[in-house]
Amino acid sequence: MKRANSPERTSPGLFPFLVISFVGAWLTMVPLWLDGLRRTSAEQETPPLAAVCMLLMMVVPALTAFGLTAHRRGAREAVRVLGLLRSTPWRHELRCVAAALTIPLGLTAAGLALSTLAGWYVPAHLPGPGTVAPLVLSALVSVPLYFGEELGWQGYMLPRLVARGRFRGLLLGGAIWGAWHVPMTALGGSYPGHPVVLGIPVAVVTAMLFGTVIATVRLATGSVWAAVAAHVSLNEFALPLTRHVSGELVDPLLAGPLSITTWPASALVVVGIWLTYRRRGGLHAATGGVVVAVSGRTSP
Repeated sequence: MKRANSPERTSPGLFPFLVISFVGAWLTMVPLWLDGLRRTSAEQETPPLAAVCMLLMMVVPALTAFGLTAHRRGAREAVRVLGLLRSTPWRHELRCVAAALTIPLGLTAAGLALSTLAGWYVPAHLPGPGTVAPLVLSALVSVPLYFGEELGWQGYMLPRLVARGRFRGLLLGGAIWGAWHVPMTALGGSYPGHPVVLGIPVAVVTAMLFGTVIATVRLATGSVWAAVAAHVSLNEFALPLTRHVSGELVDPLLAGPLSITTWPASALVVVGIWLTYRRRGGLHAATGGVVVAVSGRTSP
């Protein structure tokens, strides 16, 4: 007799979701491979073709997640199961979204302090309203795209992974998130000018750490929206502000949110998450609702 919490019972649909998401990611990057595009310097701007391919890549997880869930349980039920509906009082959720926006900025600031001490980063000035306002506008316009990723990762994949191993599922989810970016990382997307054999492992470790934090935000709120806010903050604020604040060209491998200098701060946060959940038994409690939803029963 199989146990009630076995992967076969609690994690239906995980394998097809991963296959479709990964294959879809590679297919969206095919035009760039055929075009011979590769970023070799942080000064190199993103060409329009690359921007279009990345946009398509970002919606693949959401389309896959919704399609698989709607096929199995219907479109209306898919909206609830994937965390599209607000499951907490709106004031609490707004506080969670605000906190989620600050997390990548705080981790980036800690990493930049370390980069500055190492001589890899030179801060020149604080960003003014003329710098921040365009970033806010870009973030608002880009929310649907980040939602496209997080609906797949945090709304669909995360509940199935934590059903397999609780905290191990958080780390595994982050690693999968980093591996999913390989088609873009291999083209120099995250670490231009560095060998692929270096960029890909660094990207996976960084994603595993950041992804664990974002997934914890998802579990704490029961909604994907706060996770979307954290992802938006990472890409739309932490990354460009790192460049704007510096007076010199920034190497993303050595300074910024995706650099190795954010690892110590991110690792401390991940350890803190693990210790908190271990002491309070909070991870089991927090994931109970989403795991029950995956298993096909009515969530409490």
